[in-house]
Amino acid sequence: MERTGFEQWKPREVARLLALVETERRYYQEMVAALPVALAVLGPDRIIASTNRAFRHLVDLTGDALRGRSIEQIFPSDELIERIRLAHAAGDTEPFSISIGERRFRMAAIPIRSWEDENQSETLLMVEPAEAFAEAAPMGAAPMKTAPAAAPPADLSALPAVIWQADAETFAFTYASGAAEDILGYSTAHWLAEPLFFSDRIHPEDRAEVMALYQSTAASGGEASAEFRALNAEGDSVWLRETIRVPAPGEGSRRISGVTTMIGERRRLEAQALEAGRVDALRGLASRLAHDLNNPLMIVSGYTEELLSGLPPEAAARGDLAEILAASQRIAELAGNLLAFTRLQARSPAKIDVSEVLGAVEPRLRQAAHEVEIAFPEGAVWTFADAEQLAESIAALAAFALASTQEAWKASLTCGTARIAERIGSATLMPGLYARIEIHAPGHPSTAAQKVFESILPVSGVTRAYLDIHQWGGDVVFASQSEEGVRFTVYLPHAEAPYIEPVPVEPFQEQPTVIPAEVEPASPLAPEPEQEPSLGTILVVEDEPGIRGLVRKILRREGYEVLEAGSAEEALTEADAEDVKIDLLLTDVLLPGKGGRELAESLAASNPELKVVYVSGFTDDEAVRSGDFPPGSRFLQKPFTLSALVGAVIDALGSR
Repeated sequence: MERTGFEQWKPREVARLLALVETERRYYQEMVAALPVALAVLGPDRIIASTNRAFRHLVDLTGDALRGRSIEQIFPSDELIERIRLAHAAGDTEPFSISIGERRFRMAAIPIRSWEDENQSETLLMVEPAEAFAEAAPMGAAPMKTAPAAAPPADLSALPAVIWQADAETFAFTYASGAAEDILGYSTAHWLAEPLFFSDRIHPEDRAEVMALYQSTAASGGEASAEFRALNAEGDSVWLRETIRVPAPGEGSRRISGVTTMIGERRRLEAQALEAGRVDALRGLASRLAHDLNNPLMIVSGYTEELLSGLPPEAAARGDLAEILAASQRIAELAGNLLAFTRLQARSPAKIDVSEVLGAVEPRLRQAAHEVEIAFPEGAVWTFADAEQLAESIAALAAFALASTQEAWKASLTCGTARIAERIGSATLMPGLYARIEIHAPGHPSTAAQKVFESILPVSGVTRAYLDIHQWGGDVVFASQSEEGVRFTVYLPHAEAPYIEPVPVEPFQEQPTVIPAEVEPASPLAPEPEQEPSLGTILVVEDEPGIRGLVRKILRREGYEVLEAGSAEEALTEADAEDVKIDLLLTDVLLPGKGGRELAESLAASNPELKVVYVSGFTDDEAVRSGDFPPGSRFLQKPFTLSALVGAVIDALGSR
């Protein structure tokens, strides 16, 4: 409004308007004066027009001492002058850092309109010392109160953490670094302006415990750490870890220095580590149970099969024995499910682009969901896995996520990278860079979502996916919330270097012949008359007497000389005592004391032509799971049929 307009106003109205303007001006001046950020207004010739208390404290000069001085006298820097010029000429108001002597400052120059003359422009200069925890040191021509602190090695605002200070009496924040907004969504100004924000940011359920810890530390001095839930600007709960330090009374200024980081992902990984431990415990239990089932099952089915083979077709007992054998077959199927769970093996990994795998999964998802969204990364995201098996794993996780939401209409997949900063308890993931795949189905989770790892037998798609990813060095994090839906997050080690196919070790280039473990209908083995052994000598090593007796009986009837032992030590003694060459070693992999593999190696040292058939009903041995046996050897999984036993021996010896 032009001044001539006031002539139409009554004197009282003009006086009231001017008083209102002056009140508003004083209000904003007081607000600026109270800000903890150092501010100075510079005239067109860079002469200091006004400053707030934080600026005067920073340079340790009074307002009268600053008045009439140019900013170059306070901060002698050609770069600062150039930055101010660029702010007015090109609108460049980006923050910048400059060094003055031994100190470093972060500044921003912003053009503003002059309060006194609208046709003139001034400069608002904001200054922040890089020494976030040091006392504000004076500078320029004025004498210093304290020695300047050394500049930090990096810009603190770039750290993924809030570095802050607060008054130890009032718990009001007096400083917060630039990451404050990233952590909770509140600007730095909000952290500083709200006197109760220190406690208000803590989740109500955790507030009393955390504040009691901090108040005790503030009173006595020292350090303390806490992990708690906080409320961000959107009202969501996020997990934080905070470490504080307070000088003891009399040691310095009474202020709290703290560092706050987000640990939500770490908390989810910790929960997943518990699930992983549970699954691993179940695998161990299943493996032990399979072993304990297989030995008596081998005895029942083997002797039943032997009895059936010796009965004529018209014998009345054949029906009863057939029922026993059928029951043992059903038990064998249960043991087979246990073995399937404990022996799942991921295919050999190769270097692949995860984004290409997502593209291959998309057609499958469109058959299950009404809407599919896939956010492909800008570049390749490399990992080591089998592309086809990873696609099956992602599809299985997505299928479960869709089936576990009541709406089941939409699936979204995103892909990128993530860095794990620390080892989380017993979790699979080590610190490092990972390829990250997120599978999300929005909606209200059903009760099935809470049983994701409960249905392990028979092996489900989710269990198979988890075990495959686990064997590639990755992990799967599961989350289910009423507002968020169902979400799987897959982590796989990022492939930062080309994958080199490993060169196989010479003694293990061949793959062993594996005899199928399923129980087949018994084929009659007619008893043969006793004959002189002529087919070879077999050393049977088995710690279960019932199985050892059955194997001895069958092999002797087939025409082999049979030696037997219940342990590796007994087998070595038997081999030394007998003045005969052993042609075949048939041994259980897991024996009391020395195992079957070590026994075979000991005997092969003096008998290089020794053939070996390994037997096992236990799956914790790495060689059993991977099939990594010496070339020329055979493997029989308990419970095996008598015909499978004879076939393995004939195949190993090449006889008949």
